[in-house]
Amino acid sequence: MADLAITSMGLAGKVEVLPIEVNRSGNSYAIDTVLELKAKYPNTNFTLVLGTDAAKNVGNWHRSNELLNLVKVMVISRPGSAPSDYDEINIKALDISSTKVRQSISNRENVSNLLPAKVVTFIREFGLYGSR
Repeated sequence: MADLAITSMGLAGKVEVLPIEVNRSGNSYAIDTVLELKAKYPNTNFTLVLGTDAAKNVGNWHRSNELLNLVKVMVISRPGSAPSDYDEINIKALDISSTKVRQSISNRENVSNLLPAKVVTFIREFGLYGSR
């Protein structure tokens, strides 16, 4: 879905989507992804980009202390949200969370104004988030 979204937004030449988490069996944690990226790109500094809701809970993530020592955290602020403990950027983000999008899909609500058409089609074709 990330690849479909990046392509739909015309960013394919600027953003690379890696299948690291998709190819991993079992639980997939952010720390595992960062460690794999660090091994693949040892001289690269990584920034974990999160929405406001996710940033509130990052301290509760699996091995969060280790994760936070390996990456910089950048939060995309949402209108009306309280400031986080991390650096923030404002990109005129929609005032909606991914949780709300998944709930809307599950409730069979129209999300075509929130997601690229190809992503909506993919979700419906594979029955994701209770879309069937």
